[in-house]
Formats: sequence, structure tokens, C-alpha cells
Amino acid sequence: MASRRLLLVLASFAGLMLLAIVLFLLWLRPSLVTPVHVTSSAIEHANETSAAGLVLAVLPYEMPSQINQRFKPLTDYLSTLLQQPVQLYISQSYEDQIQRLSLGEVDLAYMGAAAFVKTQKNLARQEQSLQLIAAEASYRAAVVVHQDSAFKELADLKHHSLAFGSYHSYSGHFIIRQLLRLEEIYLTDLAFYNFLGRHERAIMSVVHQDYHAAATTEGLAQRFIDLGYPIRILRTSELLAPTVLVSNQNVSAAQRHLIIEALLFQQTSQHDFNFFEVDHQEFEEVERILNLIER
Repeated sequence: MASRRLLLVLASFAGLMLLAIVLFLLWLRPSLVTPVHVTSSAIEHANETSAAGLVLAVLPYEMPSQINQRFKPLTDYLSTLLQQPVQLYISQSYEDQIQRLSLGEVDLAYMGAAAFVKTQKNLARQEQSLQLIAAEASYRAAVVVHQDSAFKELADLKHHSLAFGSYHSYSGHFIIRQLLRLEEIYLTDLAFYNFLGRHERAIMSVVHQDYHAAATTEGLAQRFIDLGYPIRILRTSELLAPTVLVSNQNVSAAQRHLIIEALLFQQTSQHDFNFFEVDHQEFEEVERILNLIER
């Protein structure tokens, strides 16, 4: 019995000695135990990312105040639907929207047909693609002139000046270039031309008689006419591919389907948009026109 007790005492003493040696070695080499520090800035960044939610980028087709007034109810509706903030970003230009969407800096976009085709090409190089969510109704482009002008048809614009909207606007540039081309009028046949960015800037350049004609949409031209501005519509296009609501890879399939279901199949008075189903085939003509004009 005494010998067993002695062995237990010796074993305990040996264990204590081993523990002391290990602690001493760790004291000599503190780098063996590397603590992981979670900084407050990292926590704040994670919280900011989560709180940021999704961003809807809208093309700058008219005055920012009017865009904000129209889209704020939609972003509020989507925020409630997705249970996370959806912020509105009014793009500085069509190019800004294309770039930010391609880089994943925004998540959703309300964009025109030409910008959609351009962005798809950019993302295809990264083996990614935009996902169509919904579309507004088809519309027509228009060429407007001053109401006191003598122009009677599109061919009369040869050797005169023309104001376009944005370069990447389908109605404000590409389709009008195609209509002119069918009349055998090319940019070199114009006295001068310019890209003024937004549609209303192009229209106002005709109002002030800085340009003889401007490219815009039929709907916006009619709105200016109804407001008493001295312009008239010289020519309209056929119905064009619609303006679309799309998402990139930042939006999950579940979120996208939830948005589609809500915008297409649920009646609501929380926003004034009328969305419709849309298919990629509707943009084949757009791609053909872009390739024709830009080749």
C-alpha cells in the first residue's frame, strides 16, 4: 500500500514537472501561440456590407429629381419584399451604369436595350451574364424638330444638325442612326452633331434652336409638346425592344424569382410600374443594329 502511494506521488510530481516545462517553452516562444484579432473596423465593414443591401442602378434618361420620384416607391417596395434595403443609384451616364453593373458594384439595373446588349457582351468575357427580370412595354423612338421649321421628312435633315442623347441609348442614338442610314444619311452628311447625354437635353437643344433636330422617345416628345414646348415629331420608329429590369450575379436565384413573382403576378398600388415578361430573343434585332452601326 505504501509503495502504491509513493508511485502516485511520483507520477503526480512528474506530471507537474512536464506541465511546467511546456509553459516555460511557450513563454520563451510566444509566436507558437498566435492570437486571432477581430478588429472593430472589420466588424464595422461587415455590418456596413450587410446593411447596404442591394443597389438598383437606373439609367439617366431624364432629370434626377423625376427619376427619384418615380423609382423611390419601387425601391421601397423591393426593400419590403426582400427584407433588406434596396438603394436607388442614378447613374452618372449610360457608360457608368454599364461599367458598375459589369464590375458587380451594383446589383439590379433598369436599363435600355442597347446598354443591356453591351453589358451582356462585357460579362460574357468573364463567363457571366445578366438575368432578365421584367420589362416595360415596347415604345417608339422619335426625331423632333422645332415647330416653325420647314422639315417635312427625315431625308430633309441632310446637311443639318442633330442632337443625340447618350451614345449607348438605343432610342436616343442607335435606332435613329439606322433610320438615317436607310435614307442614305450618315454622320458625315450632317452639318454637325453631338451626344448631349439625357433625352430632355437633346429636346431642349431644339427648343432653343441650337440644333435642327433631336433624337428621343415618342413618349417624352409628346410630353414636351403637351407642356407647350415648340417642337413637333418629324418621324417615329417601329416598336422597339423594351427597357428592362435585370440582375447580375450578386442577386441570388431565390431573390430574383421572388422579384419576378411580385412584379409580374401580384397587383399592388405601391409603385406605378407595369412590368411584363421578357425574353432574350427580343434583343436579337438590337444586337444586329449595334453591330451594323459600330462595325
